[in-house]
Amino acid sequence: MADVQVGAAGRALLGILESGAEPAGAGGTALDAVRRTRPARSVAARVAAAGGADAEAAGFLRELTARHLGGGLDRWRALYDALAAHRGTLPELLAEELPGVAQDGPLRPPVPRSAHATLGLLLEHAAPRDAAAVLAALPERATAELLSGGAPPAPALVTAVVDHGDSRCRTALARHARLDSRVLARLLETGDAQVCAAVYRSPRATASLRRTIAHRLDTVPLDAALRAELTPERGEATRAWLAPLLGSGDPQLVAAALRRGARRAAQQYALVRVWERSGPDAVRALLDDPGVAGALNGPVVQAVTEALADAGDGVHDGARALRAQGEPYEDPARLPALLATTRGTSTLRDLLNEPYVHDIDALARAHAEHPFMPTACEELARHEAASDAQRAAFRLSVLNEPWRAGGRRAGNTTPPARRLAEEDLDDQAVRWAEGMAGAGLLDPADLLRTARPAAHALAALARLAERRLLDPATIAELRALTEAHLGERPESWAAFDSLLAGHRGDLAELIVRAGKADAGPPQERQLPPVVPAPRAPLNRRDRSVALAALDLLYSVAPDGAPYPDDPDVLSALAAYDWGDAPGLATPRWFAEACAPHGIAVSEDGIAYRTPGLAEVSAELPQTYGSGAQVFEHAYAQGVLSADALLALLPAHRLLLLPHDWRRLAFAHAWRAALARRLRAELGTDPDAWLGLAALASGAEPDGPTWEELLGRVRGAAPAPVERDGPRTPDEAIRLLERGNHLWAWPVGTLLSVADAEVVDAVLPRLGPDGAWLLAAHLLRHDHTPRPLLDRLLAARDPDALRVLAAQSRWLDGASLERLVDLDDPDVDLALLRHWNPRPTVLRIVHRCRPPLRDRVLAAWHADGGDLPGGGLAWLDSAEPDLVEVILVRDGARLGLGPQLLGCLRLLEHGGADRLARLAGRDLLGRTATTVCAKALASGDPAGVIRARLDRERAPEKLIGKLRRARHAAQARDLVATPPVGQSVDWAVLEAAHAEDPIPYWADLVPLPGVPEDVQLRHAALLPEPGPHGLPTGARLTRERARHGLCGLFTAPPATQVDGLLDAGLLTGADLLHLAAPAGRVLAYLSGTVRRTDAPPEAAAARAGLAALARDRLGTDPAAWQRVAERLTGRDPGAGALITVAALLDGRDT
Repeated sequence: MADVQVGAAGRALLGILESGAEPAGAGGTALDAVRRTRPARSVAARVAAAGGADAEAAGFLRELTARHLGGGLDRWRALYDALAAHRGTLPELLAEELPGVAQDGPLRPPVPRSAHATLGLLLEHAAPRDAAAVLAALPERATAELLSGGAPPAPALVTAVVDHGDSRCRTALARHARLDSRVLARLLETGDAQVCAAVYRSPRATASLRRTIAHRLDTVPLDAALRAELTPERGEATRAWLAPLLGSGDPQLVAAALRRGARRAAQQYALVRVWERSGPDAVRALLDDPGVAGALNGPVVQAVTEALADAGDGVHDGARALRAQGEPYEDPARLPALLATTRGTSTLRDLLNEPYVHDIDALARAHAEHPFMPTACEELARHEAASDAQRAAFRLSVLNEPWRAGGRRAGNTTPPARRLAEEDLDDQAVRWAEGMAGAGLLDPADLLRTARPAAHALAALARLAERRLLDPATIAELRALTEAHLGERPESWAAFDSLLAGHRGDLAELIVRAGKADAGPPQERQLPPVVPAPRAPLNRRDRSVALAALDLLYSVAPDGAPYPDDPDVLSALAAYDWGDAPGLATPRWFAEACAPHGIAVSEDGIAYRTPGLAEVSAELPQTYGSGAQVFEHAYAQGVLSADALLALLPAHRLLLLPHDWRRLAFAHAWRAALARRLRAELGTDPDAWLGLAALASGAEPDGPTWEELLGRVRGAAPAPVERDGPRTPDEAIRLLERGNHLWAWPVGTLLSVADAEVVDAVLPRLGPDGAWLLAAHLLRHDHTPRPLLDRLLAARDPDALRVLAAQSRWLDGASLERLVDLDDPDVDLALLRHWNPRPTVLRIVHRCRPPLRDRVLAAWHADGGDLPGGGLAWLDSAEPDLVEVILVRDGARLGLGPQLLGCLRLLEHGGADRLARLAGRDLLGRTATTVCAKALASGDPAGVIRARLDRERAPEKLIGKLRRARHAAQARDLVATPPVGQSVDWAVLEAAHAEDPIPYWADLVPLPGVPEDVQLRHAALLPEPGPHGLPTGARLTRERARHGLCGLFTAPPATQVDGLLDAGLLTGADLLHLAAPAGRVLAYLSGTVRRTDAPPEAAAARAGLAALARDRLGTDPAAWQRVAERLTGRDPGAGALITVAALLDGRDT
């Protein structure tokens, strides 16, 4: 069958059959592996490959450990030291006279993991008490490797540690991320606070285990470090950690849990437990805590307050009364009843986290009668008190969840074989089958004989084969069926491929049916004729602007230009929105062209007329949905001028511009018109500007317009300017942290549209708070006003700079770099303590001087944060103290690249002795420690580390990771935030993409930091430029314009193209010969005919268009028909993104 040509279904079937081939192995038994494997440290791996230690191998291992090691700790330690280097067999090593325990000396590479595995194999077969003693005597890294990492330790080793281990070993065992909750429960029985803390932190700990720890604080006090983690000064722990504390009765722990949130019944119970354990005064203190009181439900506060007031002589009388009226958490029947009827995921999680009694037998019985939801079963399936049978019953419901009966998510305890016999698989069959087979609940043969339809069954079998979950018997049965019915016959395999999608029976039936396919007489294959793919239909936006585009062409065309006469073209032109009609009116020529054909001139069936100013302003806009659209369309089509807005809209609206107006063209035009008017009427007179601000501060939301305010300010005496908003820089920073810009300051609004000379004149008059207020106000703008920023940076007011630095996330990239250019220690410290792009942070780190280093360390110690300000960027600095701080705290958790970079910088700026001390503390990863040991033993330590670091930074590694990326966000993260000290070689990356496309390439090219030449070659992948162009520069903005303008939701064409023309990023000629698509560009130019504030370059573009229309179209009917067909999408040969010049020439580009 290997030579048969098959389709996708056939390849899947052959892949399943090939998975049954036995992998080539070394062969031999576990006993042979123990006796003959070289080097000795590889024994454990060879034994595992042989299927694990059988009775013979186990007996031999017990004999070896008893004869040569016993309980001699020195000999075990010597064996540990010798395993890494010994090249002979394990029996030979044990028979030798082992050297003494290695003393402290030069830094040595860490012992290989294979040596730890082999040592663990020997410990499994030692006496439990001896094994526990040896584990306690081993170095901490070895104990952690054996008990905390990799696969779960063998049961014998677990028993030895639980029954006989010391606190360190039990804690290491409890840290294992895959340890069964039953083992965690046994560890709790030791009563060791440090071990209990490790159990509490374990991701495998159940809510009931954590409650056990929290409810016995009187007998086993809570570990101090864990208490600090549960009650941090800043932030809060997770809900899974805090919910078990509700019933602890400890005021501090209960306060933390209540702040995180709980149901009303749990809140009351928590306060009752505090009362019972710590007295009523502790409850009163909790109610007085603002953080707790704010999280409590009103009726709970009222009930507890009344109980405190009505308590009798006994201090616990009120507590007993509250408990009696509260939720019966101690009733074993309560939780099963709730889980049987509750469906909401959040509620289920609350119920399982709250202090209900968990009677696992009662829960299992209730689940058998009324299946619980999968969320509840997932937690109960790993309950420490559940038997194997009970766990299997709960897990069955969890594993059934992907394949939902009737498409509804619900508990389902139907066995897999019965489901396959009674139900049809759905598109989640792969997940369902993988889970069931992995749990040993599904016989894969049922997927061959019973499951239907065959397509889902085949996909499920393919996944099981990929995961090595198919048993040999099923593969053999499938192979026999395939050979008997498909064999080497191409027609049978072709039939298998063609029949699969529609076959509703099982896979075995399909194979038999495909085998009966008749090849029939050979027929000559005829290739179908090549038909060019039709052009994709125009989207709604392009259809809507076609009429305005064509109307502009007729307005500049020579007299006698023929109007369209094709009914299809006219019908397509009539599909426009009112807001896109030129001048908000139906062109007369269009109505005349439609009349002979009886075609409606609009989708509404009426001819629009241009509205008057009174009609437009009859209802002033509030938000986008209540009238702003009318103003928007009227402005964009030139019916409403920008200057008229100053006399129509209340001035107060500009002080607190409605959020949805920020993307509307008339709002930008209103601001620009105000700037022009103020420049003309107020000049640089600070009294006039402040007087206008004072008038605006007292204006009502629906009060006077700017036109009216300007009339009042002439000759008026200066008045103090009132303001709301922050009163101190710290308050301004706190507001900005929450994105709160909802405070009005008229002076800031006016200065944001003022020239530099005006800012220079007004700023000194604002007093000591003026600079920082202006800084806070400036940060509300999407595009930072340059005159304001220039003056603030030049003045270097400390409070203003602190506000800018602390909330630099609101600045655009160029403004942030100017802030860094100040080289101010206070600014640098603030920038490091708040998130900023990595290049910005590295600039500060690389120029760091001792004063800044000391302040960073002091701030870190004072704040108690995870990392010093600047984070991992310090690994690439010349500051050994900061490098070492990060390596000590996070060394082993970092990738190899950052670890090696930090070690290199510590070596260069701290010396070899300092690096040796750090690496000798087992704080780094295994590979990094090995590299450091080799480096320090060589003549060129820095060269050794640098060479290994270069290998780690090789572009091929990044390319491999990108090809394995599962989604766009992961690919972007790999490129945008590479490990510290590592840059992206875009030349290599681009070459690799050209050879074999890299997934999510379109998401990578627009990222900041990509070289300009790379982005120029892939300009179509860049985002559409806004009114200020792309932040990467003018060349990229111009190149990107070839691939489409006038498509931004956040910037309508009147704002976008006006801005690009005013900034000199595009010219009028570019609109005709560079920008696309032609229809939208022409529609924009149509609006500029009537807009009084349109850029001069728009007029130049219209003049150039008139010349093109005369030269390329003239009065030629065929040329005009071609243009009309292209604008309406009726010409299948036309490209979607063509320029105006190409449109008139009849070219495709």
